Amino acid sequence: MPVITLNRADLSSLVGKDLAPSELEDLLTAMKCELESSNGMEIVVEVTSDRPDLFSAEGMSRAIRNYLGIGSFYSYKEYAGSPIELIVSESVDAVRPLIVAAAVKGVSLNEEALRQLMQLQEKLHNTYGSNRRKASIGVYDLDKISPPLVYEARLPEKIRFTPLDHPSELSGREVLELTPKGKEYADIISKSLLFPLLVDSKDKVLSMPPIINSEETRVSEATTNLLIDVTGLDTRSINICLNIMTTSALERGGSLQFVEVKKKGKVSRTPILAESFQDLKLARAKEISGLDLTTSEVISLLKRMGYATETLPDGAIRAKIPPYRVDILHEVDLIEDVMMAYGLNQVPPLFPRVHTIGKPLEGSRLRERIRDLMIGMGFIEVATYVLSSRDLIVEKPMLHERPLVEVAKPVSSEYALLRDMLLPKLLGFMSANAHVDYPQKIFEYGPVVILENGAPKMANHLGAVASDARVSFEEIQAVAFSLFKNLSKDVELKRASSRLFIDGRVASINVDGMEIGILGEIHPQILVNFGIFNPAVAMEVDFTKLVHLESLFRG
Repeated sequence: MPVITLNRADLSSLVGKDLAPSELEDLLTAMKCELESSNGMEIVVEVTSDRPDLFSAEGMSRAIRNYLGIGSFYSYKEYAGSPIELIVSESVDAVRPLIVAAAVKGVSLNEEALRQLMQLQEKLHNTYGSNRRKASIGVYDLDKISPPLVYEARLPEKIRFTPLDHPSELSGREVLELTPKGKEYADIISKSLLFPLLVDSKDKVLSMPPIINSEETRVSEATTNLLIDVTGLDTRSINICLNIMTTSALERGGSLQFVEVKKKGKVSRTPILAESFQDLKLARAKEISGLDLTTSEVISLLKRMGYATETLPDGAIRAKIPPYRVDILHEVDLIEDVMMAYGLNQVPPLFPRVHTIGKPLEGSRLRERIRDLMIGMGFIEVATYVLSSRDLIVEKPMLHERPLVEVAKPVSSEYALLRDMLLPKLLGFMSANAHVDYPQKIFEYGPVVILENGAPKMANHLGAVASDARVSFEEIQAVAFSLFKNLSKDVELKRASSRLFIDGRVASINVDGMEIGILGEIHPQILVNFGIFNPAVAMEVDFTKLVHLESLFRG
């Protein structure tokens, strides 16, 4: 989980109350955080990963104020002037298409405030930003910028600016080669023909996302007006990061100035600090928490966690959710907050109604055996999500013709479908790690969801991919034969065809007279679609059809 460093005096100043060490530790525990160490004025805290609003002193102090009853529902002061204009060029569509932004006017910064701002930025990069791939954040001194702003993509050799903490101007390509951040994150954009760039009306470079900011727009203790931008690939991620950064900066004073993002004739106003609500029924709260609380008691506890509330005609409580609480997705999340405000140590323990003896789930011994065998053959295990995007499991592998289970209301296009095979996910993983040394050999044993007679059915598959400058059908064939030999099964290969594989270099895997999988050499066009530049071989096996193998590994 994320670990942050706080200054005790700064935190107490933001809270508006001196916090004794024992009191602070109790407060952190109440918010699912843990005090790791304390060294004089500096404290190190482990924060639960689902609460990005607590990744800095600003958010932590806000939560503490609410918990102590000296805070109120979140509100902000809006700047009276016009919004800042941000024009987005279509040239960024192929490299990094999304951007949102906000400004905070009249902010009060000191050395510790700057440290907290940068810490929050990096923690968001590493979590919700997926190490800057899905979202990357830029923070600038607004007084050094001349709006309107332009977000566009240019040829690397046409880009010249002085990167942060560098003594001289560099081209776009030199930024990737000569700066520490460039070397660390170069693989995100290095293969693109054009590099993204944020500039002002005088063509002053603000940043080259997602790599580095310009030295000319550096934020200092003298800065009173901030500009914050977030670029990326996922709409939800960039809006979460912008909301957290903006609401945290506003804890240091000042007012919010909106930004109008203009692209293809459409205008959007950011940040999107829209109100959201979640209803809570007392009966459900009692069922889950075991606490017999009245409506007024629940309302009081929710207020301690920063919510505004109202009582509905049916007796349910409607909670108004602050824009920085991105973890509230369900009624259960509110019930958890009620329990935290009540005090988890105060919840009376109950013995379970049913006494059972633990034992491994069906199929677990077979899974462990397969994992051991694949690792023994030099493969590295990976774990990917069952939910996926249409691009990853339909478009890139060019597998269009089969029915798939779709999510009715996905929160993101990246989680719109349930995968029905593992290989597209594994190729996506290999694509994201194309910069890592070869040979690469990865596998996954996990669930997939297929449609059978119109109904979804879960199955357990093994997928494996190997890639190097020289790999062949024989290599993956040897893996399959060795795997099943160690499972005490004879395997037979038969000629097959699949869009994933090269014709003539693909075969079905047959065991006990059943076709249970496929293996072969990945088609070059598929490799190009995934951005993989070495040949690859792969196999996928449905082990649900061989459930009887579990009996071989009992005891």
